[in-house]
Amino acid sequence: MAEEPGEWEIVKVVGTPEEATIVVGFLNSSGIEAEAESLHVSELPTDLGDLSEIRIRVPPGQAQDARALLDSREDVATGEDGEDSGEPLEEAPGEGQGEP
Repeated sequence: MAEEPGEWEIVKVVGTPEEATIVVGFLNSSGIEAEAESLHVSELPTDLGDLSEIRIRVPPGQAQDARALLDSREDVATGEDGEDSGEPLEEAPGEGQGEP
C-alpha cells in the first residue's frame, strides 16, 4: 500500500510546471514514485516568493535514492566532475560530411 502524499518528503523545488513535469517523469522512469505539489500562482503580476514554488515529493523510503539520482542528473547536465567538462563534444563519424 502506498504511503499518503502528506507524509512524503520534498526532494527538490523547481520554479515552473514544465521543469516539475520533467523531474517527476525522470524519477518515475527510474522507479521512484514522485509527485509535484504546486503552490504556483501565475495570474498575479507580483513575485510571491514561496507561492511560486513547485515541490517535488517522494515517499520517505525513496527520498535518499531520489536525491542521489537528481544530484547525478544535475552533474551530467552541468558537466561537473567530468574530465571533459566545458569541452565541446567530438563529432561522431559521418557527421559534417555534407559541408563544403
